[in-house]
Amino acid sequence: MKYFYVLIFLFSFVFCVQKASSEDNINASVVNLSEMNAQIRVTDLVCNSILHDDLMDAKSSLPISLCKDEDGFGQVELFIKIGCTKNKTIIKKKVTDGKKIPFLPTK
Repeated sequence: MKYFYVLIFLFSFVFCVQKASSEDNINASVVNLSEMNAQIRVTDLVCNSILHDDLMDAKSSLPISLCKDEDGFGQVELFIKIGCTKNKTIIKKKVTDGKKIPFLPTK
């Protein structure tokens, strides 16, 4: 019986550790609202890592996973290349889980 309780304790401990590690990230998505493809670089500002640096299809969504800051929010920077000379940078702070981050390259 003693081993049964130890086994239950270990199982619940492992389950809690896995749940805590999955809550360290925020799942969000970047949405291209344009009718055109867009060259975009998505950077996680909390972990300082580039999540995507490529062409994004028109009217598409890109799932991203962001690190949480000390307040429990994510921060993301979108760098959008428009033509040869014009660029646009969008910074979104306080990103929460499930948030959609839309952008239009031309506006």
